Amino acid sequence: MTPLRAGLVACTGLSGCKLANAHTKETAMAIAEYCDSRVKLDAPINIHLTGCPNSCAQHYIGDIGLVGARVAEGDEDTVDGYHVVIGGGYGRDARIGREFARDIKAADAPQFIERLLNAYLANRADASETFSQFAARHDDASLRRLAGF
Repeated sequence: MTPLRAGLVACTGLSGCKLANAHTKETAMAIAEYCDSRVKLDAPINIHLTGCPNSCAQHYIGDIGLVGARVAEGDEDTVDGYHVVIGGGYGRDARIGREFARDIKAADAPQFIERLLNAYLANRADASETFSQFAARHDDASLRRLAGF
């Protein structure tokens, strides 16, 4: 199991929940399959995908959390998508993540996560700095700049 897959959590999503706004398990697998070969993590990172604001997968305590949302595509259609929170934690490092991005299409989520993780790896203070510590050390504008958003 890779460090990325070790910390990947997803609720049932649209596959089994009438409240969900996105197919969370499918998106989680797409993120893992895309990022595993492109991001060389040296420790697990917690990425939580939840389909709706009820937050069965507790997106707000993940290093990176994705909460399902319908995202506009064209003038009259919507597609699966996410709002992204970063910097959450639990236990001794308990904190609620902050909203970082809105309306990321599910199809774009793997590339979005790749860019965010690679920005972390390239710019962390040292190998012991966690993603949540990294996120706390940077404001959203500097994180967007580092990730090239």
